[in-house]
Amino acid sequence: MQFVRNIFVAGICSSLFSNIALATATPPEPNTLKPPAAWVGILVMALFFGVVITISIMSSKRGHQD
Repeated sequence: MQFVRNIFVAGICSSLFSNIALATATPPEPNTLKPPAAWVGILVMALFFGVVITISIMSSKRGHQD
């Protein structure tokens, strides 16, 4: 009985893992999208820097009792 159960479990597991093995056997498609240019990253960094500096310079609007 133990042998039959082991064969049954092995059959189920092999059918589940065979799809994974077939999927990993085929190479992935190459990425045809070009990465963004370097100036885009610099522009985003400058924008974040400007936002942080602007928020830091803003007055705190505290009351006269602080």
